[in-house]
Amino acid sequence: MAGSPTCVTLMYILWQLTGSAASEAMKELVGPLGGAVTFPLVSNVKQVDSIVWTFNTTPLVTMQPEAGTIIVTQNRNKERVSFLNGSYSLKLSELKKNDSGVYHVEIYSSSLQDPFTQDYMLHVYEHLSRPKVTMGLQSNKNGTCVTNLTCYMEHGGEDVIYTWKALGQAASETHNGSILPISWRWGESDMTFICFARNPISSNSSSPILARKLCEGAAGDPNPSTILLCLLLVPSLLTLFALGLFIWFIRRERQEESIEEKKRTDIRPETPNLCPHSGENTEYDTISYPNRTIPMEDPANTLYSTVEIPKKIESPHSLLMMPDTPRLFTYENVI
Repeated sequence: MAGSPTCVTLMYILWQLTGSAASEAMKELVGPLGGAVTFPLVSNVKQVDSIVWTFNTTPLVTMQPEAGTIIVTQNRNKERVSFLNGSYSLKLSELKKNDSGVYHVEIYSSSLQDPFTQDYMLHVYEHLSRPKVTMGLQSNKNGTCVTNLTCYMEHGGEDVIYTWKALGQAASETHNGSILPISWRWGESDMTFICFARNPISSNSSSPILARKLCEGAAGDPNPSTILLCLLLVPSLLTLFALGLFIWFIRRERQEESIEEKKRTDIRPETPNLCPHSGENTEYDTISYPNRTIPMEDPANTLYSTVEIPKKIESPHSLLMMPDTPRLFTYENVI
């Protein structure tokens, strides 16, 4: 019976050593998108025969320290997988979103009955950009603006924690959550609202939002009937403006046509005055000549006479060139 406690103690110690070598609690790891992460591996195994890494039950890397060989299962991971100097800790580079998952490692040794195991849970996150803010329905009563502000991320919204800060009053206020209810009365000191977003690897903040700009209509407390009247008047005013513009355009076209017609009427062809104005009116008359029948010549009863041409007329042919000189023809009939 004396040896019983010693035997129990030895069995307990052996169970602790075997249990510690057999398994460890899962470790949570985070990594940035495009960056790198290291899976720390710490064990009490002195003689290591081989190490096997798996990702979601798919073999990733097999390592044999004594032989100095490293076998990467998939070619696309050869440039991404490496081991720290003097250790068995795995380093994975150029992280992608689909690298998130469970990583499992097993260490085999002839000194262990069961392999040493370790599990890791990896989460790959994006670096947060500037968060966006939207405003909900706004109520303006008695000069008080009441509304909600919502903060959100367009991309990379996994495991994001939102915090609001209100600055400008006697003491700054902090509100946890993506939705911030605000109530601000016109005439109070202006307030500034800022949304802070963070995830396990990064953080960012929104642009400052001023209460005065956000609640510009709170002082006027617009009546719904006034808003409806404005909505009805705006189309009517636009229609009247378009009609007036059309009428002005038609009148302008008519004025231009009237001016063009007047210009064409004023332009008349001028008849050149071939005879200069001599102060007296020139009258023209038509002289008719009777159709005289020249009797047949009777040689027995005809008396011939001689006609003399005045000296100032050099040639009989010049009589034809003078329209005002009467023709000198003399006939004597002797009966």
